[in-house]
Amino acid sequence: MKTKKVYVLLCGVCILISLISCVKDVDFEQAEDVVLTPVYEVDFVYSRFDTNQFVDSNIDPAIVIPEVIVNDTLDYDLLGTDFVVDNLERVELTFEFTNTIERDFDFDFGFLNDNNQRIGPLYSMTANSGNGEGTGPIVTTEVIIFDTADIGVLRDATRLVSSMRVQNINSSLRGILELRSKGTYFFNYEL
Repeated sequence: MKTKKVYVLLCGVCILISLISCVKDVDFEQAEDVVLTPVYEVDFVYSRFDTNQFVDSNIDPAIVIPEVIVNDTLDYDLLGTDFVVDNLERVELTFEFTNTIERDFDFDFGFLNDNNQRIGPLYSMTANSGNGEGTGPIVTTEVIIFDTADIGVLRDATRLVSSMRVQNINSSLRGILELRSKGTYFFNYEL
C-alpha cells in the first residue's frame, strides 16, 4: 500500500513538472505576431466547344464560316466580402485548354460590376490548334496573377463575361476544345 502512495505521488510530481516546463518558456505576448496564411482553390471557368454543336454537318465543306463566337456572362462574385479583399495577398487563375480541333481559339474574359460596366482589363489568351479528331489533344496552359493592386481594382466585380472565338471553320472540322480553370486564393491574416 505504501508503494502505491509513493507511486501516485511520484506520478503527480512528474506531471506537475511537465506542465510547468511546457509553459515556462512561452511568451504570451507573441500571440499578436501570429499570422494565418491559408490557401483556397475554387473552380473558375469550364467550357466545352464541340464542332458538332456549332457547325452544321450538312453544309458543303467548301463553305467556310469566317468566325464563330461564343459569348457568356454569368454571376461570379470574384472576391466576396471586404474581409476577403482586405486579407487577400494574391489570386492565381490557371487556365488549361485541351484542343483536338485543327484551329487556334482565342479566349477573352473580364469582370463587370453591378451596373454591367467592365472593371479592370480584358484578359486574352490563345488555345493552340489541335491535330484533329481522334488524336491526342494539344494542351495550352496560362496563368494570370492578381496582386493586391489588381484585387483593389476588382473588388466590385460581381459578373464574369467571356468569349471564345475561332476563325475559318467548315463542316469537315471535327473535334473538341475543353477549357478548365481554377482560382487559387492566397490569404495573409494577422490575428
